[in-house]
Formats: sequence, C-alpha cells, structure tokens
Amino acid sequence: MERLIALHSRLQLTITIVIVVGVLWALVVAWRNRGGMQPLSGILQLLIIAQAVIGVPLLWQADLAQMALHLIYGVVAVGLIPATAIALRERPARIVGLSYAGILLMLLIVVARLYETGG
Repeated sequence: MERLIALHSRLQLTITIVIVVGVLWALVVAWRNRGGMQPLSGILQLLIIAQAVIGVPLLWQADLAQMALHLIYGVVAVGLIPATAIALRERPARIVGLSYAGILLMLLIVVARLYETGG
C-alpha cells in the first residue's frame, strides 16, 4: 500500500507539471492561431485516469467523510478535459488555445486543492 501512496503522490506532481506545460502550449496555440491541444490533452486525461484508478484502492483506508471533497475534485478533474474537447470541436485555433488555457488554469486550481485535501 505504501507504494500505491507514493505513486499516487508522484502522479499528482506529474499531472501538475503537465498542466503547466499545457497552459503554456495553449497560449502558443492561441498566439500562433494554429495547432491543437489533442495530444497534450490526451496525455493529461490518461494521467488523471491513472491517478483515479490508483486512488480507488486507497479509499478503503481513508475516512470517506474527510475525503468527500477530494473525491468531488477528482470527479471534476476526470470530466473536465473530455468536456472541453467536446465543447471546442471545430472551433478556430485561437479560441481553442485560449479556452484550453483557461480550463487548464481552473484544473490547476483543482489539483492544488487536491494537494490540500489529502492527495
């Protein structure tokens, strides 16, 4: 179980770094008015799903009342990237870049709160 806890916390750090890189890339996409966010958002989504899968066995050792906010933030993190991809289909690159920059900044706040709620 200690290995799962260590992997869970390391993945959270990796996700944080990928989000920061994603914000910077989204701003480049918006500035250049070309490019896309699909590869980076796909990688980020896989990392978030892996984080959730690793976190499920850890829930059995935690107080669920204390972890409720952590779970809510986790659900938001898992759903935010696909929802953004669906909402921004076939939009101009500048709008996609600026929208992803905003969404990823919100996700960065969610991940920062996950650090505080026990992640």
